[in-house]
Amino acid sequence: MSKLSNEKNNAVMGHRLMAIRIASGLTQAEFAEKLDLSLRAYANYERGEREMPTVLFRSLCESFRIDPLWQLTGPGEAPVHVGRRVLDLNLMEGVITLIEEWLAKHRRTLKPDKKARVIRLAYEHCIAKGEVDAAHLRDMLSIAA
Repeated sequence: MSKLSNEKNNAVMGHRLMAIRIASGLTQAEFAEKLDLSLRAYANYERGEREMPTVLFRSLCESFRIDPLWQLTGPGEAPVHVGRRVLDLNLMEGVITLIEEWLAKHRRTLKPDKKARVIRLAYEHCIAKGEVDAAHLRDMLSIAA
């Protein structure tokens, strides 16, 4: 641990790291893989047992749009994102297609505002997973529609 770090700060940053992972809907193993870390190293950071290296802050920002200042100092428990990212149009198309097919198959409809919200939530989940998560989307739709 560096002289600038302490156990309390590491625990707080580890808690924020866990909040990002949970908001992304990923397991520790999946999240560690996305960050190119071993599960053991990731778990140590999440538990606050090790000081997070600068490269991890960069990876969180690039992969999950997490504001590094929030990761360091807060405020709040919910992850804070930075800037706008470019849409993954292929992923968005896959999400919308799956949603439309599910609604047609089950003869259900959603009001436009609710459908937009479901598409947004589904896209955010799938962007974190790196692929269309059909099972998760079907579960979302069975609740929403």
